[in-house]
Amino acid sequence: MGNVGYNECMRYDKVYTKNILRYVALGGGIVLLSVAAPMLPYQLMKAYVRQKKFEKRRFKENVKRLHDRGLIEMNPHHDGQMSIRLLPKGEKMLERYKLEEIDIARPKKWDGVWRFILFDVPENKKHARRELSAKLRELGFYRLQKSVFLHPFPCEKEIEALGVIFGVQKYIITMHVSHFSEEEKIKRHFKLF
Repeated sequence: MGNVGYNECMRYDKVYTKNILRYVALGGGIVLLSVAAPMLPYQLMKAYVRQKKFEKRRFKENVKRLHDRGLIEMNPHHDGQMSIRLLPKGEKMLERYKLEEIDIARPKKWDGVWRFILFDVPENKKHARRELSAKLRELGFYRLQKSVFLHPFPCEKEIEALGVIFGVQKYIITMHVSHFSEEEKIKRHFKLF
C-alpha cells in the first residue's frame, strides 16, 4: 500500500515537473510572475496543466522544488514580480521528457516503403551515438548493420526529433526504399503479412 502512494507521488511529481518546465519553455525560457496580478500566471498554468482543481500553494511548492534541484532559476524583482528562467539542467530534463514521448505509430495499412536510417556519428560524440542506437531499438527499428536501422512505417519526424535531441542530426541520413534483399525476413519480423 505504501508503494502505491509512493509511485503515485512520483508520477505526480514527474507530471508537474514536466508541465512546469514546458510552461517556462513555452515562454521562451523565461516566465515573469507578478505579485500585483498573481492569478494571471496561475490561470495560464492551469490552462496548460489542465487540472480540474489548481492549487496555487502546490504550484509554488513545485516551482521551489525545481529551483532547489537546479532546473530553474528564480529572480525576484523590486516591483514584486519574479522571473523564472529555465537552466541548462532543466532544458536537458525537458529533452528527456520529449524523448520518452517519441513513438512510431503503426498505420492500418503498410505503404510498402522501408525507411532506412543511416548514421555516421563521429567518435567524439560516441555517447550520443550509443543513445541514438538504443532509442532506435527501443522504438522497434530493425538493426540491419551497426549504424543502419530500418522501419516500415513513417518515422521521419521522429528521426528528426531524435537527431535534434542528441545533437547529431547532421550525421543522420533517411532513405526510402521499396525493395531490398532479405526483405521477406524483415517483413516477418514486423508482421507485415
